[in-house]
Amino acid sequence: MKAYRITKRKHKDTAFSGFGARQYGGRWNLPNYPAVYLSESIALAQLETLVNLGDEDSLKNYVLLQLEVPDNLVMVLADDAYPKDWKGTRVSAGTQEIGTNFLMDGAALALAVRSCVVPQEYNLVFNPEHPDAEAVIEEGVEVTFQFDDRLVSD
Repeated sequence: MKAYRITKRKHKDTAFSGFGARQYGGRWNLPNYPAVYLSESIALAQLETLVNLGDEDSLKNYVLLQLEVPDNLVMVLADDAYPKDWKGTRVSAGTQEIGTNFLMDGAALALAVRSCVVPQEYNLVFNPEHPDAEAVIEEGVEVTFQFDDRLVSD
């Protein structure tokens, strides 16, 4: 499956390292566990970026990166496995536990989880320490991209 990541241009070279998620944690991982968050579509990647923008952030100087993640290396989280509070505005300890256990287990390259923004679509929790990660990352490409100025008002 194609998967997308939007990141600031200055972070392009480390976009798949999992450094930020390792340092701060995320919805699906605890600190000290590297993870890379991807989306199954460009539109979802844009929405995920927009909901996480800080007040000082602008939509300038972003890049869109595309990976081809082999379907047989993606595990889909079953609908009945989501904690009750999985899509709250605050990060759930339950989602962090699920994602961290997935990363530690290393059985799959990516875990497909429903998006909190659009629950009918999926994001991927990509494990940059999985044995197949490097080969997939090396084949990644930058896609021509620019946010539409109308997405954020001044």
